Amino acid sequence: CIVGAMSFVKANEVIPARSLLVGNPAKIIRTVSDEMIKWKTEGTKVYQQLARDMHTDWKECEPLREEPDLNIPVASPEYKTFKKSK
Repeated sequence: CIVGAMSFVKANEVIPARSLLVGNPAKIIRTVSDEMIKWKTEGTKVYQQLARDMHTDWKECEPLREEPDLNIPVASPEYKTFKKSK
């Protein structure tokens, strides 16, 4: 089965094999195909590799002691957010 993020599966719920569940409470929305399993497996490998890369490549650093001057321009006062016309 594949259970969507933040989905809540009730205690003692019996879910048929190869189901895709989403929602709160979780509901079965379809049967998982071989193509979906392959896609999910490849995606999981990517996330696992990211964690390995972080542990080998990231370096410890000191936190900034003060905010850097990045010269980020401030929005023009003439700038207006989009509004639907009536």
